[in-house]
Amino acid sequence: MDNLSPSEVEIEGIKLSLLRQGNGPKTLILLHGNSGCKDVFFKQFSYFKDSRFSILALDLPGHGKSDNALSPETTYTIPGYAELIGKLINTLGLSDYILVGWSLGGNIALEMAGAGNASKGLMIFGAPPVGPGMENIDKAYLPATFETAIADSQASKEDITAYVHSIYGTLNPIPDAFYQCALRTEGKARQIMVEHWMSGSNGHNQFQTASQWANPICVVHGEQDPFVSLEYLTTLPWRNLWRDKVFTRTDCGHAPFVEAPGYFNALLEEFSEHVL
Repeated sequence: MDNLSPSEVEIEGIKLSLLRQGNGPKTLILLHGNSGCKDVFFKQFSYFKDSRFSILALDLPGHGKSDNALSPETTYTIPGYAELIGKLINTLGLSDYILVGWSLGGNIALEMAGAGNASKGLMIFGAPPVGPGMENIDKAYLPATFETAIADSQASKEDITAYVHSIYGTLNPIPDAFYQCALRTEGKARQIMVEHWMSGSNGHNQFQTASQWANPICVVHGEQDPFVSLEYLTTLPWRNLWRDKVFTRTDCGHAPFVEAPGYFNALLEEFSEHVL
């Protein structure tokens, strides 16, 4: 993404770092996962550079080149992120878009849908619809999920390195920028997000969103994902699961967008052509 220039937009006193590509009205909004950043989507920017779709990726607060949260206890939550992104979308004047969410980004997208966001569709991966609260957590996630630095505010460099290896699965080598994203992430962003969501204190029920939301949801799953249960995804009563299937790949894990980019990008393009 060397030929792209990041920009900044201030929302509620927080400067968010963005990458935008294309001038068309139809936009793919890419949302990264826990301890990631917008740079992880370099394969998508490359693939869509000559397409009719515009691309927008941002660093969540506390991640990448965006500011840390001014009010961590409310911003570093799935509803907090969702509200801020909704305000960003309004500020940018976007009206014809889909949300493409990886891991935490997928759960943010589901929260936005549950809150009535105007997205024409969702594409989610590494993001089982679950929470807020503990219901179905043990069905949606595999035990390895909580043996990592996913919620650790004081994680060591070694712990974060191990976490990066787990979230990018089969990718070899893992770009150094991906390690730097994880190391830069404010530690309390990990802890607050997980603890808040498990507490069930607020947020839209994602199981209900998946089973009631009218717009199409495309679900992608890497069968080597150490965190997400495929059985949970395939047995959930989706209202409008695109093509009535969970798209699976045997050769990748938690991050199919970089582990199998050719397959992923073609699928994203097909879904986008159908929805937008």
